Amino acid sequence: MIRPERIAPASLARWGLVGLSGEALFTISWIVTQLVERPGYRPLRDDISDMGALTAPHPWLLLVPGALASAALIGFALRGLRPALVAAGRAGRTGVWLAALSAVQGFSDAVFRPDCRAADGCTPAQAAVSWHGQLHAAIGLASIILLVLTPFVLARRFRRLPEWRDLAAPSVLVGAFLVAGVFAVVASQTAAVHGLIQRAIALLGGTWGALLAVRLYQWSRLPPSRSASPR
Repeated sequence: MIRPERIAPASLARWGLVGLSGEALFTISWIVTQLVERPGYRPLRDDISDMGALTAPHPWLLLVPGALASAALIGFALRGLRPALVAAGRAGRTGVWLAALSAVQGFSDAVFRPDCRAADGCTPAQAAVSWHGQLHAAIGLASIILLVLTPFVLARRFRRLPEWRDLAAPSVLVGAFLVAGVFAVVASQTAAVHGLIQRAIALLGGTWGALLAVRLYQWSRLPPSRSASPR
């Protein structure tokens, strides 16, 4: 059995709040930034990451909160979810590392920025001409793949834990919607609403992450007899 006192329930509660704050901070940052991104920027069409490009008018409104949110989410995954889920089973370990790695993009976006925005008449190829533009595209793709895999892997672990089992099916559903969203983003027919689909993916992933953070907080507050988990 995992005894809550051995994994510091007060600490887990704090990491749950940190994770929730990270998801909220990132979401608020891109919503606020797109409101002042004019002229030419169209949220329905353009990438969120365009707002952090070298030619963007207010890049640090997105990049600074994004980096802070990234740090919060990595800490939440490794210091909160990991001790709560990995008492037994490799699925728990794999899932939390996937979650942590998928959040690294917040840091990388602040360092490896696109060269220009679609709003400036820039094509995807032109946005990745420089070495940092190429790294931005590569890390972004890797992060999306990791984000898509994470709900499926964590769902396997949730099924083995009574207090988390009800999140298994919703996690699989989230994963399925993320897969569909990624395919929709890369389809040429959706170019006019590319930005809208990307934002839907960001909101879905953020809502799911916030749900896990709330559950960690709730679980950490349970009495020891109820928050113990089987090996």
